[in-house]
Parts: sequence; C-alpha cells; structure tokens
Amino acid sequence: MTMAASTKTDASAKPRRSKRRDRFVAIGILVLVVLVPVLVIFVGPITLKAYDASHRVEVSCEVLSARTGVGSSHSVKGIGSSTNQVVIETSDCGTLTLRWGVTRDNKESIADGFAPGTTWKFDVGAGSYRLHPFLNTIRQAVFVKDFRRA
Repeated sequence: MTMAASTKTDASAKPRRSKRRDRFVAIGILVLVVLVPVLVIFVGPITLKAYDASHRVEVSCEVLSARTGVGSSHSVKGIGSSTNQVVIETSDCGTLTLRWGVTRDNKESIADGFAPGTTWKFDVGAGSYRLHPFLNTIRQAVFVKDFRRA
C-alpha cells in the first residue's frame, strides 16, 4: 500500500508544477505584450528627450539635400500644434531635422543654404544620434539644435 500512496503523491505534484509553470508563462506573455510596448512607446521617448537635453554631441555630416516642411505634434488630450522645420538628408548621419530658429519666413533660405555635397557640423542629442539608424527607420526625427559650416 505504500507504493500506491507514493504514486498518488507523485501524480498530484505534477499538476502543481504545471500550474506554476503556466502562471509563469502567462505572466511572461503579459509583460511582453503590455509592459514592453508601454515602456517603448511612452517611457522611452521621454527618457531619450531628457538624455538628449543634457548630453549634446557635434557631428560632421555631408549634406545630400534639404527641404522645408511642417512638423506636427499632439498631446494626450488631443491638442496639436505645427512647427516649421528643415529636413536635412545626409550621407553619413541619416535624416536630421532642424526646428530651432526656423520660421515660416526663413525656412526656404535656411534649406537653400545646405547645398548638396557640403559638409556641416550639427549639434544633436547624443542618445538620438547613437540611435539614428533605428529612429530614421521608424520615421522619428533626430533634432538639430545648432549648425555651422565645417
């Protein structure tokens, strides 16, 4: 009879381990499906913006083209705004976006100043610049704060 008792104990231990494993897998899936996207979509951009504000880097880039545009943003409440900008395509730094000091009146002349083949030094956020291949892929701007001819 002791063998039958030990068989029952072994059989009841397996479902407990299986339930525990199932709960662990469910929590893991929940973290991947909910927590990771929330961090990437909300916390990541805020953190990157704060890091960029305090960590600046100057990079030299060869300009391929520059064009004017209007950037837009909106808040969680749905309030939006538009901003004049110059989008600069470079051969070695990806796409850079200049908004500081760009107005409706001067955006054309600023864009015309970036002649193709010229090299410029751009002041950008260090984090955004390190991530610029990824940010350009997801069409997220790498913002230029200042620029000068190299």
